[in-house]
Amino acid sequence: MGLDVRNMDFKKFKTYLQKLINNRCRDMYYCLKNRSLVDGLRELRYEDDYVRFLDDGFDDDDNQISIYIDDHHEPLLDWIEEEKAEEWDSGTQTYEDDVDLVSSDDLSVDHEADDEDIQWPEVVDPFLSQKNLIPQRGTEEEAGGKVKKHPIHDPNQKWDTMMPEFGMKFSDRDELKHMLTNYAVSKGFSLWYEKNEVTALLVRQQKLGCLVTYKWIGKMLIPDILERPKFSYWKMAKVVRKDYGIKNYGVELLRVNPGSIVLIETNHTPDATQYFKRMYICLKSIKDGWIEGCRRVIGVDGCFLKGVCRGELLTAVGRDANNQMYPLAWVVVPVENKETWMWFIDLLLEDIEMGDGRGLTIISDQHKGLMEAVKERAPSCEHRNCARHIYANFKKKGFTGVEFRRLFWRATKATTNSNFRSHMREIRTMSTEAYEHLIERDPNTWCRAFFEPQASCDAVENGISESFNATIVEARKKPIITMLEEIRLYVMERMYNQKIKGHKWDMEICPSIRKRIEKMKEEQRYWDVIPSGEEEYEVKLAHEVYAVHLESKTCGCRAWKLSGIPCVHDIVAILCMNGNAKDYVAI
Repeated sequence: MGLDVRNMDFKKFKTYLQKLINNRCRDMYYCLKNRSLVDGLRELRYEDDYVRFLDDGFDDDDNQISIYIDDHHEPLLDWIEEEKAEEWDSGTQTYEDDVDLVSSDDLSVDHEADDEDIQWPEVVDPFLSQKNLIPQRGTEEEAGGKVKKHPIHDPNQKWDTMMPEFGMKFSDRDELKHMLTNYAVSKGFSLWYEKNEVTALLVRQQKLGCLVTYKWIGKMLIPDILERPKFSYWKMAKVVRKDYGIKNYGVELLRVNPGSIVLIETNHTPDATQYFKRMYICLKSIKDGWIEGCRRVIGVDGCFLKGVCRGELLTAVGRDANNQMYPLAWVVVPVENKETWMWFIDLLLEDIEMGDGRGLTIISDQHKGLMEAVKERAPSCEHRNCARHIYANFKKKGFTGVEFRRLFWRATKATTNSNFRSHMREIRTMSTEAYEHLIERDPNTWCRAFFEPQASCDAVENGISESFNATIVEARKKPIITMLEEIRLYVMERMYNQKIKGHKWDMEICPSIRKRIEKMKEEQRYWDVIPSGEEEYEVKLAHEVYAVHLESKTCGCRAWKLSGIPCVHDIVAILCMNGNAKDYVAI
């Protein structure tokens, strides 16, 4: 519009904007050139701000001016500072201990070649046994100089006579998927979509997996439902079993996963009718993998089902050697309370052979029923409360602001009692009520200074469980069986993908652990080291002094024992004796 902002003062500029948007401009901001909003957002309130905006936030060669207007008077800059303060205290990301966030979780199922030869079940079907089904470009239409006519699928033919043919054409993607499901059911195959995109489907036959969904069942039963409007669920199930050979979901899981524990409980009415109550699933291969290769740390959490069938999904998620999520077991229950948690924990502890919980660390939120269930059913375990939930309640009590946030996370991540008390004294100086609120929440459950070292895990948050819940959020909107199948397929694909990645790691320790060590190697240059005995060292920086004993893998800061990974003080001592830090990582 030919606006000459450099010859306008701030008052005139603001008046122009208010006329332009036909509203007042209560809070105005601009962003520095070539910077993100988090790093570059600046307030535009006074004449001096306007001058800086013209110098740093405005480009004369650009025809566009970007001004951000907030009519709700929110403390945006305070929020940004709080986020930065937390990131500084927590590391490079909020869940520094939980590297397996949804954003970093590769959900692609385009599997790469594995060094190990994966043996798929033998296929005897004439169509699936064909080789090189995908034609080369330019050759699919010509055969012997003549144009080959592709067959067209007939959706009206009897469902169990449908069979795919090379080059077959379909009216749309849904018609193709419906035909494939009919074909799989009629032939007794278990097929699953390895690739399910708008432009391409890749279907694989495997022992695990099924294309049968509630939509397919509903479509196949339309004639029966129209003929008998009061067609009951149990009669539907009987027809499905008889006419289509589809068995009870729990029975089928046990058939294809021998040794697994799948338990379904029902409620009985006076007329002997049974209704679904709850279901527990722990697959043997997953359980065996946790027992053989994972630390004895489990995050437990509950989340709502969002579909037609209401209820809750309770999950137990472990941590693999790369500090990423390892889904272990899950249950569907009508409600999250003490009784359902006790039922889940009893079955889980028996499955993973942890008895009364001795040697096990459980991380959870502060749900009252869960807290009581763990106390009764796993009395010997270490029960940690997620610090993020502690902090959320802390804020709700009115203890907000950058300083409270900074001190809370420093107290949470203090690895010694003295450091914890030091940070808590600062909180008490600011507010006695804030101090007492945190002490009442039992710091033994949310501060590293009081964690047991045998777990080799210093996590203060349950981000692993929250990541899993977020990953399956779409599945939770679907009917129960469909949801459970999607969860199982996700876990199966994840284990496969993680196995492929693991084969490609040319290292003795996992990438996330290696990255953590490399970061500490960069920080070690600020510390001085003095040998004080055989494999004993004194490491210091200004007034901080720590004793390191390499043979016993201990440091005065306790961080090594808590995480199982050498801390910066240990790295200094290890490099002093020309050692390799990876040799000191807990197995």
